[in-house]
Amino acid sequence: MSLMRGDLMTKTMKAVKSKIIDKPAWFDAVLSVPPQMVRPRGIRAKKIKLPEDPYVESYYARHPDADCIPFELNSFDPPPARKFAWRQMEIMKKMKTKNRKLARDIVEAEWNLEEKLQQEHLRAERRKAIREGRSPPPLKKSVFEEVQEEEMKHTLDGLKRIRGIYREQGMSCVIPFEDAIQRKQAYDFR
Repeated sequence: MSLMRGDLMTKTMKAVKSKIIDKPAWFDAVLSVPPQMVRPRGIRAKKIKLPEDPYVESYYARHPDADCIPFELNSFDPPPARKFAWRQMEIMKKMKTKNRKLARDIVEAEWNLEEKLQQEHLRAERRKAIREGRSPPPLKKSVFEEVQEEEMKHTLDGLKRIRGIYREQGMSCVIPFEDAIQRKQAYDFR
């Protein structure tokens, strides 16, 4: 019976009709009560499509490294790709045009200008700090450097926990690269 498809009632009905088993005492009672509707399997909810989704996809296609930019899931601040798409839609609405390429080029020019202004401001701040004899603020790190730094922090925390466990058991443990990482953090002025 395990090779037959269907629920218990269907399997029992097939077995009774083929005279494999005798008709069970409960069979007529179960036939008189109609079965409850079972929700069909395989039906999935439709994917939610937002109006800016095509623009977000095109942003990721043009800037594949933007896919690595970390963002807080519980934050109300949207990821950069969505901000870019919103700005692109806003420009298209203001210009009353459907020319996506023109709007995208305008937004990219705006973002590049903003990035250059931020870099220039940071350079000016660094020059001022150096002239005054203070330690300069660090340069902006790339996305990959930020991710690597955070991964290194978690790796070191894990290794320190392991060292603590070893010390509790009376064994010695050396964390690899710990001194190099501390030296880098001490002299990293960028």
